[in-house]
Amino acid sequence: SSSSSSSLMMMLVKTFVVIAVVLATLDVVAAANRPVVIWHGMGDTCCNPLSMGMVKNKIEKTLPGIYVKSIEIGNNTFGDQMAGFFGNVNDQLSTVCEQLANDPQLANGFNAIGFSQGGQFLRAYVERCNSPPVYNLITFGGQHMGVAEIPHCEWTNSTLCELMAEALGVGAYVDGIRDFSVQAQYFRSSYDYQKYLEKNIFLADINNENQQKNATYKQNLITLNKLVLIQFTEDTMVIPRASEYFGSFKNGAMSEVIPMRQHPIYTEDWIGLKELDASNKIVEMACHGDHMQFTMEYLVDNVVKPYLDN
Repeated sequence: SSSSSSSLMMMLVKTFVVIAVVLATLDVVAAANRPVVIWHGMGDTCCNPLSMGMVKNKIEKTLPGIYVKSIEIGNNTFGDQMAGFFGNVNDQLSTVCEQLANDPQLANGFNAIGFSQGGQFLRAYVERCNSPPVYNLITFGGQHMGVAEIPHCEWTNSTLCELMAEALGVGAYVDGIRDFSVQAQYFRSSYDYQKYLEKNIFLADINNENQQKNATYKQNLITLNKLVLIQFTEDTMVIPRASEYFGSFKNGAMSEVIPMRQHPIYTEDWIGLKELDASNKIVEMACHGDHMQFTMEYLVDNVVKPYLDN
């Protein structure tokens, strides 16, 4: 009958509409990029229009609709800049873990870019928290094996940086200084390695250099899809620059460098680097120039398009 034909036709139309809506929804979901979290370096701030603000804007323009969160510690710009020099990194990291866990837009995970010291801090996030989880971790000039010399004070707040340098000059392993100076917490002397192990409160732990290893750090780090290490070829800020590739000076020397794949952190697989490498998940990349001297074109071509467009 005509009424039966009409009913059948209406059912078919409704079915097609439902299918179309579902497919459209799937297309939107498929097209949505993972969010991105960025953590700035020493002397910088989350939203400086000439640095992290520019990076955030470039990512957003290249991948329309993407959510980008730039980590801020403290209640304002000065507090954020101050926290890059002074404070307990372990406490700062706990704050960031809470911040990211409470952000509903990050609930399904995100890609992360750490700039300078923000690189090892975001790696520490992966090892200690990773909830929500990081997919690709990219570090620009990160000091993964610390620094053996005091970072110089160009391109930063000179007053704060000089105070930091003065404190480190007194002693990076002195109790009051090592608990208060951020840079002391990743200062790794090649001449007094034992004291570093005894006194350091941050880097020695996240690198699992202490006798007691934390198995969670390795379990979490090997969940990364890619660990992208970017080294600045003419870096004068990070000594040794091999630290950006998980290399360090040989104990007792500041001339001979032990590269990552010959280092116990890799050969004994303290944090999962060897396992990541065996799965082709470590990418080592060079950026020509001094510390943090990269163009927006470099960022887009080498980071945004290959590692954030997913």
